[in-house]
Amino acid sequence: MDKAKTSKKPKAFSKKSLKEFKPNTSLLLDKKLVAQVLVDCLLKNDVQTFQDVLISHLRTLSKTDLAKQTGIGRRTLYDLMEGKNFDPRLSTLSALLSKIAG
Repeated sequence: MDKAKTSKKPKAFSKKSLKEFKPNTSLLLDKKLVAQVLVDCLLKNDVQTFQDVLISHLRTLSKTDLAKQTGIGRRTLYDLMEGKNFDPRLSTLSALLSKIAG
């Protein structure tokens, strides 16, 4: 039985070969569109899409400015964006949605 051929020396890993994903932030910054999608998700009881859209929108904003405008702590905003235990208080969601819609 013949020996199995092995490949040549593997190519060196290059950071240049990595391509970073860059989402289209112009859509995420459109407050009217984001608000419309969030309301539609609530009406359809689509919690996962609501969470994804809200977190993506929050990532495009300045957390310091958002914290000042809504009265929500920056740590709360970062915890919310982690998405592991997405269970915000109604007052938190109300403050965020009124900022987005306003």
